[in-house]
Amino acid sequence: MITKIGNFLRKYRHKLIIFFAVLGPGFITAVSDNDAGGVATYSVAASLYGMASLFLIIPQTMLLAITQEIGARIAIVTHKGLGDLIRERFGVFISLLLFFFYFITNQGVMLQNVSGLKASLQLFNIPWQIGLIIICITLIMIVIKFNYKNLQKIFLFMILFYLAYVVSAWLAKPNWSEAINESFIFPKKTNLFDFKYWFSRIAVLGTTVTAWGQFFVHSYIIDKKLSIEHLKAEKIEVYLGSIVSNFFAWTMVVAVSYTLFINKIPVTDGFTAALAMRPLAGELATLLFSIGLFSASLLGLAIVPLATAYVFSEMFGFEGSLDSDFKKGRLFYLFFIVQIILALIITLFPQTSLFKLTLYADFLNGAMLPVIFYFLIKFSEDEEIMGKYVSRGFTSFFVRLGAVVITIAVVITFIGKILGI
Repeated sequence: MITKIGNFLRKYRHKLIIFFAVLGPGFITAVSDNDAGGVATYSVAASLYGMASLFLIIPQTMLLAITQEIGARIAIVTHKGLGDLIRERFGVFISLLLFFFYFITNQGVMLQNVSGLKASLQLFNIPWQIGLIIICITLIMIVIKFNYKNLQKIFLFMILFYLAYVVSAWLAKPNWSEAINESFIFPKKTNLFDFKYWFSRIAVLGTTVTAWGQFFVHSYIIDKKLSIEHLKAEKIEVYLGSIVSNFFAWTMVVAVSYTLFINKIPVTDGFTAALAMRPLAGELATLLFSIGLFSASLLGLAIVPLATAYVFSEMFGFEGSLDSDFKKGRLFYLFFIVQIILALIITLFPQTSLFKLTLYADFLNGAMLPVIFYFLIKFSEDEEIMGKYVSRGFTSFFVRLGAVVITIAVVITFIGKILGI
C-alpha cells in the first residue's frame, strides 16, 4: 500500500506541486460565500422549506464553478482584475455606477458578518460589545501587518472549522435518502408555485454565487501572481472549492431541516437557529453550529471588505495589494478599515437586528448576478483580450442560461413581492 502511494506521488509529483502552488483563490472565495450571511440565509430558508431550500444544488454548484473558473482564467490571461477591465472597456461612469450598487450590497453583507460574530459571542456567553471591538481591531491589524502568503494560510486554516457543520448535520439524525431526493432530485414537501419559496431560493443562490465573489477571485489571483502555466491546476482548484463550498452549505441545511423544519420551528437568523436546535439535537450540535457560525463570520469579515477594497482600487486606479505596506496602499487599506468600522458601529447598537435583512440582502446579491455574468461573458469571449483562451461551447451556454433563468426568476419574484403573493 505504501509502495503504491509512493509511486503515485512520484508519478504526479509535478502536478501536485503546481496544484498546491495555486491552492487558495478557488477554495477561499467559494467557502467564504458561506459567511455569516450565508449561514443565516441557509438557516432561515431551511427552517421554512427544509431540504427544498437547496433544490437544484447541482446546477447551482456548476454555476459557481464555471463562473469562478471564467474569472480565474480572465485574471491569469490578462493579469487584470474584473474592476480594471470594466473601467478600461466601459469607462469611469459605468464603473462608478456599478461600484455604488456593489458597495451597498457588500456593506449589507458586512452587517450580516458582524452580526454573525455578535451572535456567536452571545452563544458562547462572552460579552459581545467588547468582544466585537477586540476582534475587529485585531483583524484590521493582522490584515495590515501580514503579507499575502501569511494571510492565505490563516484563511485556509479557518476553512477547517466548517467541518463543524458536517458533524452537526450528522447529530441531527437526518433521513439521508429523503435529504438527497429533496435537494438533488425533486422536492415533494414544498409548493414550487409559491413566490415566497422562490424569493428564498434566489436569496440562497445569492449567498452561494455572490457578486463580490466574482470580483474577489479575479483580484486575489492577481495578488497571488499566477501565470499561464497554472491555468489547468487553478481550474481544478476552483472546481474543488465550489464542490466543497456547496457540500458545507448542504450540511448546514441538513442540520436545520432535521431539527427545526420537521418540527415546524421557523427562525430569523443563525443565532436563533443554534438556540432552537439545542433541545432537539443536544448541546454538542448547538456548540458545533456556533463554532461554524463564528468561523464563517470571521472569514466573511475579512474577505468581503477586501473584495470591496480590491474593486475600489482597480476601478479608480489605486494601489491595491496585500503585499503592499500601509503607506503605499493606504487607500486600499483605508477602504478595508472603513467598511469594518462602519458595520461595527451600527452593530454596537443593542436593539439593531440586522439578521432580519438576511433574505433581502442576499436576494439583492442574486439580482446582481446577471449584470456580473454579462461582463464575464463579454470579456471571456473577446479574442482581443483572451486570445486562444476564450470561452466556448458549454461554458458560454451555461453562463448565458444561468443569467436568463436568474433574471426571469428575479423579475417574477419581485412582482410577486409587490403584489403580496
